[in-house]
Amino acid sequence: MKYLVTGATGSFAGYAIKELCELVGASQIVGTVRSLDKAHKLKELGIELRQADYFDLESLIEAFKGIDRVLFISSGSLERRTEQHKNVVTALKKSGVEFVAYTSFPNAEQSKSSLASDHRQTEHFISDAKLDHAFLRNNWYLENETSTILGAANQQPIYYSSAEGLAGWALKEDYAKAAARVLAQIKGQKAVYEFGGPLITYGDLAGLINQVVSKPVAVNAVTDEGLREHLKTTPIPEAAIDFVIAGQDFIKEGDLAVSSEDLSAVLGRPVTPLTKGIEALLEGK
Repeated sequence: MKYLVTGATGSFAGYAIKELCELVGASQIVGTVRSLDKAHKLKELGIELRQADYFDLESLIEAFKGIDRVLFISSGSLERRTEQHKNVVTALKKSGVEFVAYTSFPNAEQSKSSLASDHRQTEHFISDAKLDHAFLRNNWYLENETSTILGAANQQPIYYSSAEGLAGWALKEDYAKAAARVLAQIKGQKAVYEFGGPLITYGDLAGLINQVVSKPVAVNAVTDEGLREHLKTTPIPEAAIDFVIAGQDFIKEGDLAVSSEDLSAVLGRPVTPLTKGIEALLEGK
């Protein structure tokens, strides 16, 4: 059995590959990378590396040859993502891959979030291709809040505009390990997994951050415009401010309020407590 992880130099893929090495052995694992010259750390794991680019259909077809099961990690680029994903699915079909696990968005089929549309389309590509599959609908990464967490550790107040909206934060490592376990069929297989941690508000998350930092900071619930004005006074790049506010809006509008025990069930243990995750991010892990 040959397993392949796309986008292997990314952090999500790195966690997944390390878990797969424990589960099936490095000799059974292939990773695709855009540049073989930038994959030195992966070579040290003993896995096979193949060059492939989501924009290059022929490279994908070649990379997927002889592969049984693929972890398809969604493109991090929002521009032309649908085109990239269509290429991947076409290559999966042409190469005779038996199974694909795709990292998607919470409640992708019904979500009205702007981020959901590309994922929904990709799920349709996979279904229409009649590929055996699992959609791994990942909720919010705790890592998305790294700037807030580090700021609080430096006595900067916490601002948020998501009101009482709910999200299921969890560490990227937990999501990636679960993806690897689905790929390796450790806990059986479903067509759709709604992965995430326990649902809490941003105010709740701020309270957990204050439990971890040495001295609690003020927590301020504001409007989107108030949040924007605050972010302009921080080191966050101007280009990232819209992303931060969009994330707050996703929470406020209920796009991430998907309750599920799938993540802990696949991991075979409770999701890593957020306080532990916050500590890890503060330690730079």
